[in-house]
Amino acid sequence: MMAPINNLLLSIINLIYKVIPDYGFAIIAFTLLIKLCISPLDLKSRRSMKRMADLNPKMEALKKKYGNDQEKYNQKMQELYAKEKINPLSGCLPMLLSFPILIAMFSAMRTVANEELVRQFLTFQADPSIDVSLLAQPFLWIKNLWMPDTPFATVLPDLNSLQVIGYETWNSASQQLFAQGVIDAPLNLANQSALTEYINNVVAPFIASAQYAPHVAAISPAFANINFIFFSLTIYKDFNGLYILPALAVVSQILMTRISTQQTAQAQAQGQANMKMMNWMFAAMSLLFCTTSSAAFSLYWVTSNVFAIIQQIAFAKYFEWQDRKAAIAEEVGIK
Repeated sequence: MMAPINNLLLSIINLIYKVIPDYGFAIIAFTLLIKLCISPLDLKSRRSMKRMADLNPKMEALKKKYGNDQEKYNQKMQELYAKEKINPLSGCLPMLLSFPILIAMFSAMRTVANEELVRQFLTFQADPSIDVSLLAQPFLWIKNLWMPDTPFATVLPDLNSLQVIGYETWNSASQQLFAQGVIDAPLNLANQSALTEYINNVVAPFIASAQYAPHVAAISPAFANINFIFFSLTIYKDFNGLYILPALAVVSQILMTRISTQQTAQAQAQGQANMKMMNWMFAAMSLLFCTTSSAAFSLYWVTSNVFAIIQQIAFAKYFEWQDRKAAIAEEVGIK
């Protein structure tokens, strides 16, 4: 079901890349385009949430009056919603829409990243004298957009990142490189078992070779395989990023959810502890995704969050203007 959405997003990204031949800026432009397209739904959701918040005093009054009779209370609540023409579920629509877009975007970025990493490895294997800075896809401080923005990731793909890529991607990327005259022959791997054999017999030995090993070497033996409770990390000599995008993802996620809850009086009045827990959970999820995913996906995540923050502030100002306009109209007797 997600494949059509994934393919559509890939097509849009590639189309934007033809106009803006830099994947970093193309991803930013793509993110803004997607967010702008669903902005009307976001506005409708925010308006619904605000109207629900404005109804909070009436809802509390109904709860005090009919709280002991759940059936009567529910009936009066439905009557109140009908009178005010409010659908309490309408505020959830943008969230329900943005989640599959997020999953599809993650899949699309992973697809592009996997293809680019295979291309980078096979190109370097064919010509180890090539300048790595020309081979990778840099963006600002990031040396390779298709590897994570951390000191714990290499610029050129390491063995771990190549092992998780499917054999179909190896075949298609190699066919493209062969057609371009970069490599002498394309791969024709029949299945995942054939890829495993190829990884063990060809890829792993080349990564350990004198040509490739310096690009995936630790900064020193003391910083190799630093053990934690559930995982280990290595700080590489030729590291890919400075951990800026994962940090920005956490900060923007916390700020975005804080602004959202501050603007919704109902959310503040009910379940503050649960909301705080959810805020920190989303922040932790942001950190995990942006630490382990390509910098390209992290860039999408951060750009999306920043847009959402600006959008929430703009919507709040718009609603304040509407309220002032309505108050003035009521004061002078205009209906």
